[in-house]
Amino acid sequence: MTERFAAGSGEEIRIETAGAVATLVVDRPGQRNALSIPVCEQINDLLSDIEADPQIRVLVVTGSGPKSFIAGADINELVTYTPAQGYRHIEVGHQLFTRIENLAIPTIASINGYCLGGGLEIAMACDIRLASANARFGLPEINIAMVPGWGGTERLQRLIGQSRAAAMMITGEMITIDQAVTCGLVYRQFADVAALRDGTDELARKLAGFAPISMQAVKQMLLTSNGLSPAQILQRDAALLAYLVTTADAKEGLTAFLDKRSAFYKGE
Repeated sequence: MTERFAAGSGEEIRIETAGAVATLVVDRPGQRNALSIPVCEQINDLLSDIEADPQIRVLVVTGSGPKSFIAGADINELVTYTPAQGYRHIEVGHQLFTRIENLAIPTIASINGYCLGGGLEIAMACDIRLASANARFGLPEINIAMVPGWGGTERLQRLIGQSRAAAMMITGEMITIDQAVTCGLVYRQFADVAALRDGTDELARKLAGFAPISMQAVKQMLLTSNGLSPAQILQRDAALLAYLVTTADAKEGLTAFLDKRSAFYKGE
C-alpha cells in the first residue's frame, strides 16, 4: 500500500492506494473529521491525482477512528465567517461533492460512526454507502440555526423520498443504522468498524475487477437519467450498449463467460 498526503494538510488528508483501489481518509479525530474550507480544497487536489491515474478503478471515502466518519462542517471555522467566507464555504463544498458524484469510477462511502451534516452530504455524493452498526445519520443544521448547504437537500430527497427527507431536515434528528438501511440510504451494514473495513475492501476489490468502460457507462446512465423521457433513456441505453459490444473488454467478458474462466479487463 502507498500513501499520498494533500499538500498543506499536515497529514490530515491522505490517499491510501492498494492495487486499483484508492481510499481517501479524513484524519482529524480531534475535530471528529470535520470539513473545513482548507480540508475540502485539499481533498479536491487529491481527486486530481486520482483522475489522472488510469490504474485507479475504485475510490473509497472514509474517516479515521471508530467514532466518526465525518461529523459535518468545522463549526470553529463557521462561527468566524464573513458573508464572503460563507459563500466560499458553500462554493467549495458544491465543487467537491459534485466532482465526487461525477467521477468516472465507482465511489464507496465507508461510514465508521457519526455521519452528520456535510459528512452525510459527502456520503450521499458517493455511489454506495456501507456503514458500521454504531453509525448515525442526520442533517442537524436546523439545531444551530443553519440549513444544509452542500447539496444535501436535493440528494437526500432523491435517495429516500421527500417525506423522510423532510422529517430529517425539519426535526434535525439522527436516524440509526437500521433506519438508514430500511429507507435505502445505506446499502449494507456491518457489526463493527473492523468488519466494515473488511467488507469495504472486499466490495472495492470486486468492483475494481469489472470492466472500466462498462463501469463508466453505468455511471453515465445513473447520472444522466434525471430530466430524460423514457424514450430518451432507451435511446441512450441502446447507444451505449451498441458501443460497448465493440470494445475489447466486452469481447473478453463474453469469451471468459463461455470459457468458464475469470475475465481480465484492460479498459479497452
